[in-house]
Amino acid sequence: MPPVPLPSLEHVIARYLAGWRESPVELAIFGAAEPAHMASLLEACCLRLLGARVQGALFYQSSIGAVAGVELDDERRVVLKAYQPDRSPERLREIVRLQRWLAQQGWLAPEVLAGPEPLGRGRLVIEQYLSRGAPRDGHEPVIRRAIARSLHALSAALAPLLPESRLEPHLVALLPADRLWPAPHSKLFDFEVTRAGAEEIDGLARLARSHMAPVGQLVLGHSDWRAEHLRFEGEEPVAAFDWDSLCKSREPELVGFIAHAFCADWSRAGHVQAPTLEEARGFVSDYEAARGGAFSAVERRAVGAAFAYSVAYTSRCGHAFGKREREQPGTFHHLLASHGEGLLEL
Repeated sequence: MPPVPLPSLEHVIARYLAGWRESPVELAIFGAAEPAHMASLLEACCLRLLGARVQGALFYQSSIGAVAGVELDDERRVVLKAYQPDRSPERLREIVRLQRWLAQQGWLAPEVLAGPEPLGRGRLVIEQYLSRGAPRDGHEPVIRRAIARSLHALSAALAPLLPESRLEPHLVALLPADRLWPAPHSKLFDFEVTRAGAEEIDGLARLARSHMAPVGQLVLGHSDWRAEHLRFEGEEPVAAFDWDSLCKSREPELVGFIAHAFCADWSRAGHVQAPTLEEARGFVSDYEAARGGAFSAVERRAVGAAFAYSVAYTSRCGHAFGKREREQPGTFHHLLASHGEGLLEL
């Protein structure tokens, strides 16, 4: 039997947007959340940059940016990553440089084919579509260890590029001392108008901020290194995504941040997104084993502060989105409410 034709890009975008009341990301990038207009802009970029027409679409979704998987009329499959106007071209060019270097080393990253290039009000990067591997559950101890081990291996692989990299630090490191929260990563979350009822969350974040200190070595790493963005063959990662999360960070801060959500996979309904405190501690121990030595006492304090703050941030996003999960096991707010200041003792 002949293969079933893929749906059009316009159709796939329309189907996705039908599930949302608002489309702030699409408005910021494309100027209008109109599927035909969006598909036309993306298809024109494929023709201009790759010399091929879009034959059909594999997927579309949006969060901080918008991403679509398409098949071209020359049988290539590529991923189109559209960024909002606040992503500077300098940052995107540096991420592309690092990602290309990793791909050349055969290191989990898809090859960048084009970009960053203008797209509507934002910018576009086109990369190879990777279909290798399968998702795994980060709650499995063997997969948790693989995630921790590969996080360290990534920083080690990028170490030769660290001295000349102009990549900015992780977002929290840039936050002024008088501000509790950065601007939320999505316009779907308004922290100011949802302050009522968030006092417990804000209180832990404030305490965690007071424990933060710039200790440990600087590394290049991936600030969203979690199960959802990794694909495995058996117990080994063979592909990774979301490379626009590359950052320059103090190692303890990066590890604390990743420890809070290494097992998260928001693409899976019903998945337990938050780790237990024991799982998070296990992740840090797994990372220390990979680096060949434990963090010092002052570094471990910084790991705990970053972990507690990150749990609070993700809880705050849920609160701003209208979720009330304090009593729901497996959620970040429940983790925060169950342990409070104990989250700092990671």
